[in-house]
Amino acid sequence: MPIRFLILLCLAIILPATGWSEVVHFKNGDRITGSFVRLVDNTAVFKTDVLGTVNLSLAKIETFTTRAPVVVMLENGHTERGHLTLTPAGKWRLESSGIITPVEKTDVVAIYPVEVYRSASPEKHHRPWQDWKANGNFGYNLQHSSGHSGSLTLGVDAFRLEPALPGLPPHLRSHYSLNMAFVNATDPTTGASTSANTLSSDFRQDFFFSRNRHNFMFVEAQFDHIEPQNLQLRQTYGGGYGRDIIQTPGITLSLRAGTTFTREHFLPSAAQQTGGILLRNSAEALVAEKFTLSIFKHFDFNHELDVYPNLTTAGNYRFDTITTISTPVSTRLSFQAGFTDHYLSAPLPGTEKNDLIFSMGLGFKF
Repeated sequence: MPIRFLILLCLAIILPATGWSEVVHFKNGDRITGSFVRLVDNTAVFKTDVLGTVNLSLAKIETFTTRAPVVVMLENGHTERGHLTLTPAGKWRLESSGIITPVEKTDVVAIYPVEVYRSASPEKHHRPWQDWKANGNFGYNLQHSSGHSGSLTLGVDAFRLEPALPGLPPHLRSHYSLNMAFVNATDPTTGASTSANTLSSDFRQDFFFSRNRHNFMFVEAQFDHIEPQNLQLRQTYGGGYGRDIIQTPGITLSLRAGTTFTREHFLPSAAQQTGGILLRNSAEALVAEKFTLSIFKHFDFNHELDVYPNLTTAGNYRFDTITTISTPVSTRLSFQAGFTDHYLSAPLPGTEKNDLIFSMGLGFKF
């Protein structure tokens, strides 16, 4: 009796653990056992104990049945729930509460386990401040020699995808960035101090086409304060067309083009003796690119370049570029170095064309 009880106890422990695994049978007679992760673009993803996460083409699979309930996302925007079975005849069927419903393969956008789908809440209304992911950076430099100077750099780069389901291209993509550099220098002899502060804030909303998720329309607004260029405030509003050229876990490349309206408030320098604020309005074209590269999860490279040819005054232009490299220190912390340049081809007399910022410090995720 004790031996029989021990056997039953072992079976009670082992069977539930293995019961939630799917057995995938291939057309060539092979099979693997794993847990269903998702199905997108005719590729089924399974997590196995031996091979890790594997991507399987549906064309090579003969049959499998999901042990846990799944959510089937359809082209018409509706969803169906139940246990999915791929039959040897190549038919798909969904079973829920004893009712079997055939599913047309061509109508399916993606399939996820219920728990994964529920955690992303794609059917739930998301408030503007919810579901953001962000990276930040912080750096500080202090110098004491013939003069005293200090510089502080802060940055935040945040984004939100809707829906935020892995492997599924989003319908909407929101991006917000804020970069600040505060520089102050003091002459110990005279006590005179000078500053060269820079602040740039940008928000962009991407709207993806329903049939081609690589192409999108976008609108954006950007606000800049660049003290070395005597720029009190630049407001940039625009929009246009973009395309994600490369989208892989290690490399991404996105291009954008459009038009903008720019309103610039300049503060005259003491040398100009003009008194008052100078105002300049102009229409501009926009050509932009963003490139990211990740190598073995130990090195990240990010580069952004936005070029604005002036349509109101031919020959004038400006560009903003940001380049960062980082290497992780822990799950949430990294060491980061960055370079930023705000270039203006026609600055006010006595001011700088380039506003260059080099920074090193800690990066963090939240």
